Amino acid sequence: DYGADAAAALGVTGYVDATCNGATTASMTQGQPVPLGTNPPQFSALAADDSVVTLTIGGDDIGFTGILETCAKLSLTDLIGNPCQRHYEGGMGRGVGGGTDQLVATINAAAPKVAAVLQGIETRAPDARVLLVGYPDILPTTGDGCWPLVPFAFGDVPYLRGIEVDLNQMLAQTAAANGATFVDTYQATIGHDACTGASTKDVEGLVPTSLAYPFHPNQRGEQAMAQQVVAALNS
Repeated sequence: DYGADAAAALGVTGYVDATCNGATTASMTQGQPVPLGTNPPQFSALAADDSVVTLTIGGDDIGFTGILETCAKLSLTDLIGNPCQRHYEGGMGRGVGGGTDQLVATINAAAPKVAAVLQGIETRAPDARVLLVGYPDILPTTGDGCWPLVPFAFGDVPYLRGIEVDLNQMLAQTAAANGATFVDTYQATIGHDACTGASTKDVEGLVPTSLAYPFHPNQRGEQAMAQQVVAALNS
């Protein structure tokens, strides 16, 4: 993952990797069930003399994987429309007529949870520089996407792209309000989204072309994220 890649690039010794797929903010203070047992709370990996802590958190709190699954299924009902957007907005335009976007509300609700995580890290590792690392670009910044490789209706591609941007903006604001450094990996991965070629993409699509989960960074993507972490530490 990008933490290990960044540690290797910096020649760091004593790097501790407590990451786990599917972790939420609750996984910081509670055990996380996994196929072979239960992972300990991730906060248990912290030490008072830690100098740097990196983390990416929030996506699983808003249920991003479930959102993508829902939107993929809805694409079959209206390929050229925006059925996913209508589903989460109750049929109303985003922010139009007083309608409430469920996903925006969920992102806003996750902000205090992320803040509590950052505060918890500060309590346990008071001298550490904390880097809250954002999410890389999953969808193309222009066009209608690449259904069925990335199975979202044409009109839902810009909507979901906007949701990821909102999530990253929430993380940036929460980091700034809690003494952490936000590391933007979105800009650096534009043009390397899940719709690009196997040798170019930083994020896998529905059917991965390398050893990575669907809609997660692959090795190239993790290295791109690590480069942004190293740049932040060197700045």
